[in-house]
Amino acid sequence: MKRLLLVAVAALALAGCAQNFDQGPEGRVTDKVKSGKKFYLVVEPAKGGEEKKFRVSKYDYHDCNRGSKYPKCVDD
Repeated sequence: MKRLLLVAVAALALAGCAQNFDQGPEGRVTDKVKSGKKFYLVVEPAKGGEEKKFRVSKYDYHDCNRGSKYPKCVDD
């Protein structure tokens, strides 16, 4: 019983650490911005319109390079 309780507590702790940010528009990454411990991508939408800056996890930030296609760069 104690083991089950410990597993449940550990799972909840890990779930609380996960970062979940809204996904930005499809398009090309034109810039990457780091502000303290916050990471942002700037994407030029594939369907036209103005560039959009949005917050991403540090893993997405490191996976996406300038010129890469977003969100595909996150899935690779």
